[in-house]
Amino acid sequence: MESEKTYFYPVLSDYDFGWFRLSGPGLANCMFVAARAYILSRRENAGYISPTWTKLSPGTFLRREKDKRVYFKIFNELGIKGLKKVQLLLAEKLRPGSGKVKQIRGMGEYFDDLNEHMDLVHEFIEKITRKEIIENVRPEALKDCIAIHVRLGDYSPEMRVDILWYVNLVREILSIKPSQQFLIFSDGSDEELRELLALPNVRRAFYGNAYADMYAISRCKWVIASDSTFSAWGAFIGERPILFNKRHFKRVYRNSVPEAVLGDSTRIPDEFKALL
Repeated sequence: MESEKTYFYPVLSDYDFGWFRLSGPGLANCMFVAARAYILSRRENAGYISPTWTKLSPGTFLRREKDKRVYFKIFNELGIKGLKKVQLLLAEKLRPGSGKVKQIRGMGEYFDDLNEHMDLVHEFIEKITRKEIIENVRPEALKDCIAIHVRLGDYSPEMRVDILWYVNLVREILSIKPSQQFLIFSDGSDEELRELLALPNVRRAFYGNAYADMYAISRCKWVIASDSTFSAWGAFIGERPILFNKRHFKRVYRNSVPEAVLGDSTRIPDEFKALL
């Protein structure tokens, strides 16, 4: 019976008001929560309550970032939404622990446990992706490019990857394949990226919002990542090979997709050379 149905709800912030949330994790970290709740709902034949993607956070405005990361209407609303969603959440608040709404919080095992359900992950991505949001992404134009993600804006110095590591890695790749093309995805300024942008075949890319950029990364040949789950999600969605300087979270893949953490080395692993 409908009255006895269980629902899984991905809680993306402690300050979740149903239609918007205050602060909380960024897009990539929220996707762990939303995907895990979706997988559970499908496996247990339960309902899924649409997450509150829209986020109000002053930081991106104060830093004058191009993408304010509000996440308003960048996804299809999947599952229960609108007034029905608010009713279910309010009923759970009035009767906590009733078990009708199961809240899913946190990032779990990052990508590690998601690997067990790649079919449902792809199903989830397909259902939430709004075609108009990614309409400027041309997979054919990206398939031979290497994506470079440089996280700067809201990262402390110790979390950032030294820009010279990217520079030297690109030079190493160009010494193997001089015609290789690179796309930079970054929240940094052109001045901060100056040394990278000065290299041959390197240009910036921005597709209008964070998710479109993530999707574009997923269409590239492989990914040079920051220490960020954003670039990792881009690789994961498309099951693309990924190189890290450092990585504060667990492995991305359990399967045979190439993945490596190089540290300060810029020696290209043989399995990546083969893909050039």
